[in-house]
Amino acid sequence: MKKNETPDNKNVHDSPEKRESKKLSRRKVLKNLIFLPIQISLFQGVIKAQGSSSLFSGVKDIPGDSYPGIPEKLIEDQYSPNEPVGKGQGIIPGRVSWVWNPAATNPSCANLPVSAGLSEDKYDAWFMDKNTNQDIVDRMLAEGLCSISGKKTADDAWNTIFRYHNLKRGKGDVTCKKGEKIYLKLNRTAASGAINKEYVRQKDQSLALAFETSPQIVHAMLRQLVNVAGVPQESIFVGDTMRNLYQDEYLKYFAEFPKVNYLSSFGNTSGRIKSGESASDLIFYSDNKSVMSEAGSDKLYSVMEESEYLINLPSMKGHNLAGITLCAKNHFGTHVRPRAAHLHPGLNTDSSRKGYGYYRVLVDIMGNRYTGEKNLFYILDALWSGSNWNGLPVKFLMPPFNNHWSSSLFLSLDPVAIESVAVDFLRTEFSNPEHTVPYISEPGVDDYLHQAADPKNWPAGIVYAPNGDNIPMKSLGVHEHWNNPVDKQYSRNLGKGEGIELVKIFQQA
Repeated sequence: MKKNETPDNKNVHDSPEKRESKKLSRRKVLKNLIFLPIQISLFQGVIKAQGSSSLFSGVKDIPGDSYPGIPEKLIEDQYSPNEPVGKGQGIIPGRVSWVWNPAATNPSCANLPVSAGLSEDKYDAWFMDKNTNQDIVDRMLAEGLCSISGKKTADDAWNTIFRYHNLKRGKGDVTCKKGEKIYLKLNRTAASGAINKEYVRQKDQSLALAFETSPQIVHAMLRQLVNVAGVPQESIFVGDTMRNLYQDEYLKYFAEFPKVNYLSSFGNTSGRIKSGESASDLIFYSDNKSVMSEAGSDKLYSVMEESEYLINLPSMKGHNLAGITLCAKNHFGTHVRPRAAHLHPGLNTDSSRKGYGYYRVLVDIMGNRYTGEKNLFYILDALWSGSNWNGLPVKFLMPPFNNHWSSSLFLSLDPVAIESVAVDFLRTEFSNPEHTVPYISEPGVDDYLHQAADPKNWPAGIVYAPNGDNIPMKSLGVHEHWNNPVDKQYSRNLGKGEGIELVKIFQQA
């Protein structure tokens, strides 16, 4: 099939030394956890429909502003509030824009697989347009871009963001040039086990309902790039190079943007293309195999090398090995090996490595010129969120969500600040007695952010130089924790001249 032909679904081819003085032992951390740790199962959290409604607002379905799970202090010392480290990055340094609109998601979505009790005509999945409102997501993205750039219109926002990015990379005060490629890196990890060779989602499998990058935010980003920023469709690449796009989402994008390059790991089939790999290794891990004995360095997919700009589109969620998985962790699908097990020892996995002052592979990923420096800006898809990489989305109980889906987008030009904010949201939400998830709040989950923010926090004997040039990284941004889970204020919100600023954009439902 030629790339610009309308696909025919009937004819798809097969194709320790330096540790923080306040570091707590695991025993003390567990002792100071306020809530009883109740481990949720893989797919726990599907909340049944709350009554029929033709609208998404769900305002009547949301209970009062109460949250019994908010503790005065989650873990002693580990999450001390408003103690910023590092230097804020961005047009407005340290700014993270949080766009929340409960009307973006349908509170009555059941998100259940097809089964004996649910026929296919009643299939009700989170990613469907009836459950995620495309028009609202479009508006959320536009307002977020304006907020991080300090501009009033989306076209001015794109111009400003491109110029800021290119100045920072030493390219001069220029915007995007015609022919420069842009790669939208999605999160499609679960697609490896819930998709057939025709790219069809397996509706009878719960894994096919695992939340990942929302098709609606991908579509909204394509509309912004093509219709507002003026990027030619042919210059845009979309997908998760290690995995695949489901056919239902591909058809959604293709109908409006048939000339965009859609990626596949299966090959050049069904209107998709397969990315090659770099001729040589492009990322170098700074532990020198002392922690990750099977790593050392990696080749990356060629789309990472050939694209001038990267827009990383991960979803916000927990991870049973890393604690959390956000922008940096999404690049475990960017190297060309079939799996990422060789990088797992560099996470917060082994019990002997929980805490602070250990080598963290995510720091190398954040500082690498391909996986880090090429990021045009940082965005977290939190329209639907949950506790594990392959789990179903769960409704958030903390305010202002109050038993509704998280219905949010987070945007920033500071890679450390945006992940720091996400840590606070996830650890607070998943300390709730109704769905406590201990690994999200384990000591050291945010160790990589401490280190990415300030080289003073690097472990003894580790010098982060992920580009293979022996040039040590500098501060990548600013890290801190909010004052409390209700007010959610960071240092700049409190009038200080440093730290994070969380801008709350609460759209009307």
